[in-house]
Amino acid sequence: MGRRYLEALAEHAAAANQPFDYGCDEPELAHLAQLARLPGIRSIAEIGFNAGVSSFNFLDANHEATVYSFELGYFDYTTTAKRHLDRMFPGRHRLILGDSVHTVPQFHARHPGLLFDLIFIDGGHLYDTAMADLRNMRSFAHAGTVLVMDDITPWKPCGVGPAAAWGEALRDGLITQRELIREGRPVTAVEPPGNRLWAVGAYNVT
Repeated sequence: MGRRYLEALAEHAAAANQPFDYGCDEPELAHLAQLARLPGIRSIAEIGFNAGVSSFNFLDANHEATVYSFELGYFDYTTTAKRHLDRMFPGRHRLILGDSVHTVPQFHARHPGLLFDLIFIDGGHLYDTAMADLRNMRSFAHAGTVLVMDDITPWKPCGVGPAAAWGEALRDGLITQRELIREGRPVTAVEPPGNRLWAVGAYNVT
């Protein structure tokens, strides 16, 4: 039960030739758990829910935190994963279904005072979507919000868009970069080799 149940949902979909995504790997989950346990982290948002593994990871790492997940809802197992999280962590998780390009600003309009202490962006991999997610989530950030962007791997097809969006946000002054993590270890540049590289930073808010 627990996280393994969620991982099995994607595995079963893959075995049945259904759409699936395995999501974060162990080094990234371990690093995200460390961030979730930082002092003052009580409200967490993520774009990209998939089978709920990262949500479970956040909720399990920090028993005081509430997690909001924005998810397209493409995978058949997403609703099953949501029910499992609600059983494991009652009242601590909220799932917002739909295209994050639209649902994030809509959700902010309904909850203008809501701010998140940790924001994890692991959604659509096209540049336009990744850029919209970065810009839209700024409305939920305060000066101390920790920002994480996944898939900063322009040498891989899935990383071209997120890497370009992150780079543009840096150049435009939207965000400040604090560190780059490749395969669980700090690096100084976005460069291959590597299967996973993510960035940690903050929004420049006043």
